[in-house]
Amino acid sequence: MTAEQLSAAVSAVVRRLLEERGMSGNQLAKASGVEQTSIARKLRGSRAFDLDDLAAIAPVLEVRVADIIEWAQRQ
Repeated sequence: MTAEQLSAAVSAVVRRLLEERGMSGNQLAKASGVEQTSIARKLRGSRAFDLDDLAAIAPVLEVRVADIIEWAQRQ
């Protein structure tokens, strides 16, 4: 899996988690402290989530950073 593929898969995992929890990107941004425009770009795949982003959003989504990465690698 290339870095670009992993990045796209991480975005897909985060979108799925949001959907499962009935949350919007805006709600995720507010709860995690990550700027809404940044979250939006990353959910669209225009930018990659970095570890700081994942560390901020994982608790909001009630998962571990390692879970997000592992699930992304399985895609």
